[in-house]
Amino acid sequence: MGDVFKAIGVFVAKNWQVLALIAFIIFFFLSKNDYGALKKSMEVMTVSYQEQLETVKRLHQQELKLREESIAKYEKELADLSRKHDKALENLQKSKDEDMEKFERDFEEQPEDLAREIEYQFGLKYVE
Repeated sequence: MGDVFKAIGVFVAKNWQVLALIAFIIFFFLSKNDYGALKKSMEVMTVSYQEQLETVKRLHQQELKLREESIAKYEKELADLSRKHDKALENLQKSKDEDMEKFERDFEEQPEDLAREIEYQFGLKYVE
């Protein structure tokens, strides 16, 4: 067995350049296949990335559209509420004015009834 290793050692010493060239060629072809696989993998990842990017852009546009619709709806509801509020204030002012006219008329025509109403509403005692 020692003779075999000795013979292999002599062979490698004489032909190391050929063996290195063969090893380099094998490595080159193996790495070339790996490079092709890497390149193909990179292309697949690029396509996937582009699809994901398009999806994100589309979703972003949908979100912007929904946001604009929500803002428009909010502004419409706010305008409606403002109109209702203004109308309610107008009605309240009208009712207040009518009540004031009634109280003034009652005070002039029936001061005792007005005094009793004030005593009842506010818990005050009328003193002349």
